[in-house]
Amino acid sequence: MIERFLKYSLENGRKISVILSDSQGMKRKNLQVTAVEEEGFYALFPGRKKAVKVPFSSVLTADYARGDHGELE
Repeated sequence: MIERFLKYSLENGRKISVILSDSQGMKRKNLQVTAVEEEGFYALFPGRKKAVKVPFSSVLTADYARGDHGELE
């Protein structure tokens, strides 16, 4: 299911909401996927100009960002 949302963000240039797990706990973040690789993906976070690599193992779940229901015009 997570792959579906990553693909949606990458192909449509839309933000998604993910829950990430790291050494400090869990965090909910909105991000836009810019590239997908074998072990992770690159994403733009709000307020950052460069894409950050995110390993698949740190993503617990993904969903549409607030106000987005997956409809394409």
